[in-house]
Amino acid sequence: MLTLTNFLTVTGAAAITTALGVLIKALWKTAPEPWSTWALGEVVVFVGDVLKGPITIRDVLLLFVSGMVVAATALASQTGV
Repeated sequence: MLTLTNFLTVTGAAAITTALGVLIKALWKTAPEPWSTWALGEVVVFVGDVLKGPITIRDVLLLFVSGMVVAATALASQTGV
């Protein structure tokens, strides 16, 4: 079960991103694959950090890089799906 603690890990965020990516592809057949996954990864990371508490300007760059790592992990795991 995903809790807030493991939701904020790379594995938890990548699992959520992969699941949302599959859902988006089911609803929107022509979704641009790497771009939609990258956007979902960024959104999942930002939402996860906002749930944790307020973010600062310094956190935005770190969250952006973290979102790219999550998106790369999700894209690599989607090849198995």
